Amino acid sequence: MPNPSLLAIGECMLELSLNEHAGLSHSFAGDTYNSLVYAKRWEDSLDCYFLTGVGQDAFSTLMTEHWLQQGINSQLALTSTDNNVGIYAIQNDPSGERHFDYWRKDSAATQLMQLIEKNDCQANWPHFDLVYFSGITLAILPEADKSGFIKMITRLKANGSKIAFDPNYRPKMWRNKQHASQWLEAAYHVSDIVLPGTEDHLDLLGHQSVDEIVDFCNQHNVTELVIKAGKEGVFSFVDGQANCMVPFVPAKCQRDTTAAGDSFAGVYLACRIRGEQIKSAIEQASSAAGLVVQHQGAIVEHDIFDAFRRNLNHISN
Repeated sequence: MPNPSLLAIGECMLELSLNEHAGLSHSFAGDTYNSLVYAKRWEDSLDCYFLTGVGQDAFSTLMTEHWLQQGINSQLALTSTDNNVGIYAIQNDPSGERHFDYWRKDSAATQLMQLIEKNDCQANWPHFDLVYFSGITLAILPEADKSGFIKMITRLKANGSKIAFDPNYRPKMWRNKQHASQWLEAAYHVSDIVLPGTEDHLDLLGHQSVDEIVDFCNQHNVTELVIKAGKEGVFSFVDGQANCMVPFVPAKCQRDTTAAGDSFAGVYLACRIRGEQIKSAIEQASSAAGLVVQHQGAIVEHDIFDAFRRNLNHISN
């Protein structure tokens, strides 16, 4: 029997951060990529693929080598001859909140749909049990490519893949709220699992409550809805009916909030792929996010995260 498979679609960038000696450290990160790494770490039997564009620059080479070290299959990294990997720099304030500077315009990942067409490769892709993308995945694409992307997701769904989506709304990446809501609603409509935060819906659509979010998602036939409501906890709904609520448990300290939502999504999806109940999946995902915010950077060191996972599994068993 083949291993379960997870495809994440989006952009992985070169991450630059100031270290304690005022020097620059580098890594590789991006919202859906981060989720994929955490999913693989939580469920090693997953076959994990990342669909994106990369360049021919030195950092693109280092980046794909980094994916392999993380257990991520790089066969769907499509190479652009004209565009390079995107870059961002990150700083954190004393409370752990993040501040970014980006150099990602016209990066190789923004050319994804054109690279797929140029390589004529979709017919050769393996089957994916679950496909995951985000609002950022959509936002970076040129306007002319967004509808083609949604059609591609629709085809993957028609071929038997379950579709998961996190709106991850970033106002600066859209022309205006109307522009963002147009495409995020299109994404909701084609998705089986949606993982929004209450802040996403408040900022974009003015929704003031969990009930308003549920009503909105019911209009788009979302099957599995997991709403991250900050200190109110996490609420889940299946076919519009309440499933469970998991209370918020604050982390011991909050050093860096980068990838808190990404790690939640990755662990949640890994748990669901292996058949965990929604409540258990949320509890494990919330615990993982609580660990991630205690460490600098998007991807926690493997040994720290693995020890945490083993300990959590030992306690639960």
